[in-house]
Amino acid sequence: MFKKILALVLALLMITAVFVGCSSKKTNLGGESDGTKDTTASTTADTKKDDSAPSEDSEDESDSKEDSETEEISFATDTNVVVDDTSKYEDYTLEDLLKPENFQGSDIPEDRDYGGYEFKVLADSLISAGEFLEESDGDIVKDAIINRQKWIEEYVGIDFVFTPLYGGYSDMDPFTSEIEAASGAGTPYDLSLAYNLIPPLVAAKGLSRDLAESDNLNLLETTKEYWGQEIKKEIMVGGRIFWMSDNSSYPSFSKMLCIFVNNEFFSSEHAGKDKFDLYDMVYDGAWTMENMMVLAQDTYENTNTENMDSDEGDTYGFLGTERGAWLDNWLFASGFRYTEMNNKGTFDWTLDQQPIIDFIDWWQAQLNDNDVYKQDPTRYKMFSEGRAMFAYSDVAMIEQNLEIDFTILPLPLYKSSVKNTYSTPLTGGYTSYLIPKAAKADAFERSATVLELIAAEGNRRIAPVYFEIYLKRQNAGHDEHMQKMFNIIRNGMVFDFGVLYGASLRVENLSTGSYEEVFLAIRKIWSGNGSGAYSSISAVWPQIKGTATTKLKNLMVDILDY
Repeated sequence: MFKKILALVLALLMITAVFVGCSSKKTNLGGESDGTKDTTASTTADTKKDDSAPSEDSEDESDSKEDSETEEISFATDTNVVVDDTSKYEDYTLEDLLKPENFQGSDIPEDRDYGGYEFKVLADSLISAGEFLEESDGDIVKDAIINRQKWIEEYVGIDFVFTPLYGGYSDMDPFTSEIEAASGAGTPYDLSLAYNLIPPLVAAKGLSRDLAESDNLNLLETTKEYWGQEIKKEIMVGGRIFWMSDNSSYPSFSKMLCIFVNNEFFSSEHAGKDKFDLYDMVYDGAWTMENMMVLAQDTYENTNTENMDSDEGDTYGFLGTERGAWLDNWLFASGFRYTEMNNKGTFDWTLDQQPIIDFIDWWQAQLNDNDVYKQDPTRYKMFSEGRAMFAYSDVAMIEQNLEIDFTILPLPLYKSSVKNTYSTPLTGGYTSYLIPKAAKADAFERSATVLELIAAEGNRRIAPVYFEIYLKRQNAGHDEHMQKMFNIIRNGMVFDFGVLYGASLRVENLSTGSYEEVFLAIRKIWSGNGSGAYSSISAVWPQIKGTATTKLKNLMVDILDY
C-alpha cells in the first residue's frame, strides 16, 4: 500500500514539474489558453508581497495614487467588518501541497477490506463529471480526481460502479423515482450523488438514511475540516441529517460565487486607480453593494451601434446572470436568510422582517437600472471580450481561459450591521450525497465508510490541487492579494435551509396557478420591473405566506417524526 502511495506522489510531482514549466494554462476541464497573463505557479511563500516593505516601484505608485485621489472611490472604512483572508497552507511549497499526508484525512482504519465489492452509485450525470472521471489528459486537477477514486478503491477493497442519470432541476422526479424503484426491488444503491434539491424529496418519502446514525461519519460530533459546519447547521433538524455536502471537492469550489473585475476597464474609468484600491476596499470593509454600484455608474456604452437599445453587444459596468438565476444568493451574501432557526431547533420564515423587506426592495431597484446592470447568459463571452467592469459569476468562469487582465473579489457586503463578514453562497449543482435505505446495518456502515473517504480524500488530494495550486497560484500568480481574495471567498461559504429544502417548500405560482419554490417567487420579484403579479415582496409574501408556513411546519413534522 505505501509503495503505491509513494508512486502516486512521485507521479504527481512529475506532472507538477511539467505544469510549472508550461507557458500556457490548462484548466481543470482541459484545454489551453494562449493568453499572455502570467500563470506561472509560485513554488515558495517567498514571492508573497510584504505590506510592511515597499516594492521597487512603490514610491511612484504611492505618488500616483495620491495625485489622482478622487472623491468617486474615497469610500469610508468600516472597522466593524472582520476579514478572514487566511489559509493555513499559504506557506506550503508545491511539493508540500502534493503530499496527501500533509492534510487532514479520515480515521477509517487501514485494515478495512470489502473484498472487491461492487459499490453501486446513482450519480447525476453532470455533477459526477466533477467528482469521478475515467481518464485524464494530463491535467493536474483531473489527475487528482482520478487518483482519489483509485486510492479509495484500493484502500477498502471496492470497485465503483456508476449509473449515470441526469437529475437537474427539471428532472428531479425521475431521479427520485429511480432511487425509490431500486429500493423497492430490494437492490438499493449504495450511494447517490445528487443535484442539491433532490435529497429533501428522497427524505420526504422515507428513502434515505439518517447519516447522523453512522459511527463512521460521526457527523454530529465531527470537526473534520472537510465536513463544513455551516451547511451541516442548515441541513440538520432535530439532530437528523439525511444528506450532506463536503467542502473539499471540485464542485464545491467551482460553484463559489464571486465578483470578477476587468482590471483595465476599471482603471480606465477611474483614473489612477487599480485593483489594489479594490483590495483595500475589501480589507477596509468598504466593499459594499452600494459602493460597487457607484463604481459601475456611467460606464454603459452602446458598443453595438446597429441596435440603439441596450443588448448583449453593449458594454456594462456590472454583468450578471440570465434573468432569475442565482438572484436569491444576493440575499445570502447580504447576511439574510429565507429561514432562521428558532429556540425549538426548527426553522421559521423571515420574510416578514422589515430589514429583509427593505433589502429586497432596494436590490430590486438596483437591478432595474439597465444602464448599470445587465442580466445575460453570455456573461463568459461578454466579460472575456472586455465588455463589463464587474461580472457576477461562480469561480468556474476562471476555467474559460479569459483573455483579459482580471482579478476576483468576494461578493460585497450589504451593511455590516447585518453581517460583518463577507459571505459566499454557492450556485446550484454542487454535490449532495445521500445513502438510500439498505436492508442491513452493515451495508449502511459500508456506504458511510466510503462517503467519509470520498470527503476526506477530496480534502487531501483535490482541494490542495484545485484551490491552492490551480486557483491561487496558477491564476493569481504572484498577486498575493488576489490569493487572499480566494481565501476570503472560501472562508465565507454560507447556505440557507429555505433553498436546501426548497423542493419541499412549494407555493402557488401567482402567474400560472401552478406551484413553485418560495425562492423562485423571490427571484421573480428581483427579475421584474416593479409591476405585475411579482411587483414587490410586500405584495407577494402575504399571498403565499399561508401555504409557505404550512409547508414549512409539515416539513419539520415529517423530519422529526421520521
